Amino acid sequence: MEGNGAGVYGQSVGRRLSFFLGRYATVFQTEIYAILACVQEIQCQNRPEKYVSNCCDSEAALKALKAVRTTSLSVR
Repeated sequence: MEGNGAGVYGQSVGRRLSFFLGRYATVFQTEIYAILACVQEIQCQNRPEKYVSNCCDSEAALKALKAVRTTSLSVR
């Protein structure tokens, strides 16, 4: 396959996931996808741990996710 992908590894459960994101995905997009896939996997497992570590070496991706704000549009 040509293109870019992302991967997630869960050490405590020994789970490995990989995702093909297509030919035109950027490195930044794949980093964001990997972080979000990790969070979704943790949520789906419904594990009892109070704290979870998500290790990522992309400061740009972490700052972008931290800066996300959700607002609702008022309907008239």
